[in-house]
Amino acid sequence: MVARLIMLGTGSAFPTHSYNSCFIIKSDHFTLLADAGGGNGIFERLERAGIAPAELTHFVISHAHTDHILGAVWIVRARINLVKSGKTLPPLHIYANEPTVSALIEICRLTFLDSYFSMIKDVTDIHVINPPSQIVVGNATVDFFDVMSENVKQLGFRLTFTDGRSIVSLGDEALTQQNREAAKNTDYLICGAFCRYADRDIFHPYEKHHLTVKDVAKTAQRCDIKHLILYHSEDSTIEKQEKYAHEASAYFSGKVTIPADLDIIDL
Repeated sequence: MVARLIMLGTGSAFPTHSYNSCFIIKSDHFTLLADAGGGNGIFERLERAGIAPAELTHFVISHAHTDHILGAVWIVRARINLVKSGKTLPPLHIYANEPTVSALIEICRLTFLDSYFSMIKDVTDIHVINPPSQIVVGNATVDFFDVMSENVKQLGFRLTFTDGRSIVSLGDEALTQQNREAAKNTDYLICGAFCRYADRDIFHPYEKHHLTVKDVAKTAQRCDIKHLILYHSEDSTIEKQEKYAHEASAYFSGKVTIPADLDIIDL
């Protein structure tokens, strides 16, 4: 069974050289989008990844911050445009917690024409997730959990394929002592690491409710994680991938990937 992780964007809330953090998990049975960034730049990301909006089958929105939810508004609008143009599409399954669903619907209400807003239920199937909760997505199960963020109510998930391979996403949250139990014993962990610990006085991650590469790597070492994938970081450091990986490898013995936008990781 072929499955890939496509990193559409890896930047934080105000990126200069990258797109906001979001990704796709694609298998033979589904195409799942996790977050959508902060605007219609999601279309350029999808196009460069070779994926049309019509191909999306499932969509998880972690929380209601602008750099995660505004792109979701454009995804909904794109599905409406496709249906209005005569294309027959199954509803896009959207999963989010209650505050995020409320924000998505309200933004659409305020910014769509009435004729477009009235079609949302025709093109989407919106599921309000109250974790812990489990769903089946193609050849995988998805277990939702609260990432225990101190900043905003945020939805994480563990996707487990039928062959046992698992992926845990913490949204843009770092791996912390509060959410480590949900992230233990996974093949791939995708989470935020805002900057290197060595650069903490430059980027001030703690003031933004984020952690450093060193912080995350030290916790990951105690969680039986095979492959650590770090994103939602500043994007002004030269040779960032090498420098981040070097700091992480000093504290974490598993595989570390610091992806760039549009990188593909075979699962």
